[in-house]
Formats: sequence, C-alpha cells, structure tokens
Amino acid sequence: MKAILFYTLALFVALIIFLGLPLLGWGLGNIPQFFNNPARLTYAIVILFLQLFSVIYNPQVGRNKDDRKSGVEQHKIDLILIQIFSLAVVLLAPFSDSHSIGVFNFGNRIRFLGFILMIPGFTFMQMAEKYLGRQFSVEVTLQKDHKLIQGGPYTFIRHPRYLGILAFFTGISIVFRSLLSIILLIPLCVVLIWRVYAEEALMKQEFGAAWEAYCKKSWRIIPFVF
Repeated sequence: MKAILFYTLALFVALIIFLGLPLLGWGLGNIPQFFNNPARLTYAIVILFLQLFSVIYNPQVGRNKDDRKSGVEQHKIDLILIQIFSLAVVLLAPFSDSHSIGVFNFGNRIRFLGFILMIPGFTFMQMAEKYLGRQFSVEVTLQKDHKLIQGGPYTFIRHPRYLGILAFFTGISIVFRSLLSIILLIPLCVVLIWRVYAEEALMKQEFGAAWEAYCKKSWRIIPFVF
C-alpha cells in the first residue's frame, strides 16, 4: 500500500512539474488553445507516458537509502542552479510560444523534431539512474562500497544522465519553438560541466588507474566531442 501511494505521489508531482508548469507558463486562462496545437497535445500525452514509464522502469528512484562515505565534500549550489534553470525552461518555453516572444518561425512541423530529443533524453536519464542503482545520488558524492559502473549507457559515456538532461530540455524547447529557453540551456550546460569535472576528480581519487583506463575508452557527455 505504501509503495502504491509513493508511486502515485511521484507521478502526481512529475505531472505538476512537466505539465502543470507549462500550462501555467502558457496561461491558465487560455488552456484550450494550448491543446489546439497537435504538437502541444502530443507533448501532454508523451509526458504522461514518460512519467508512467519512469515509475514502472525505475521505481526505486528517490527511495534509495543515502549511505555516503564520510569525508566527501557536498555541493549544494549546483543542485539549486540545475533546478532553477530546468524549471525556468519548463515555464519559459510555453510562455514564449503563447506570446510569440523569442520563438523561431519554421512552421509547426519543427515542433515534432523536439520529441526526437525529448523522448530518448528522458529514457537516457532513467537508464543512467537504473544502472547506478543504490549508488545514484543527485549530489557529487560516493556511496559506501561504491563501484565503477561501465555497462549500459555508461559503456561509452561517463555522464549519460547529463546528456539525457540536455537532450530532454532541448526537446521541450523545440516543441514550444522557444529560442529563449534554448538560450537558457547555456547556463544549465555550464553547471553540468562544472559537476562533470567535480565528479571526475572524485572518481579518479577513488578508482585511480581503473578510472583512467575507463576514460581512455569513453567520452564525458557527447561522443567524439566532449
């Protein structure tokens, strides 16, 4: 019973963030027009299915026990900035679409290109968290008995969750044709890169030669680029 309540609450919160906030950004007094566009209607449906997928595929997210190793430096400002920029994209993208402010005019078809990034991006985030299991944490930290994961999405990319985040929010921006929210992704990218270097310094300290060998056969976020 507790598990059902937890999953229901998690789904509700996710829908508030990724559907409720976009409706707020669009304008609560004009909700019917939001759903008049096929791409925006598809967005609402896709968000519902993605969140259901998250609950089914990765039910332990948010429930893992925190078992940090002692002496690991904790970062807070980066988490706050990531949340601020992410929520800002979710609000700003539909706002700019609704008011035709800072949008790119390439017709409605380009909106559907956003799903090509949005859906795989979300899936990649979930896969990354799934493969980490109990080792997953939103903070830059190591858990007790921490292991170096090199399978699944971590085979060639050392930070697949960050790739997923960037793809997901870029996809949302394109669905709403918002150039403003794409620009907002630049500081989000800077914060994620900051975390990448902080995490890699920690991993190198913990795993030494094994980490260096892993780095030689993988990329940080984008294959062949970074």
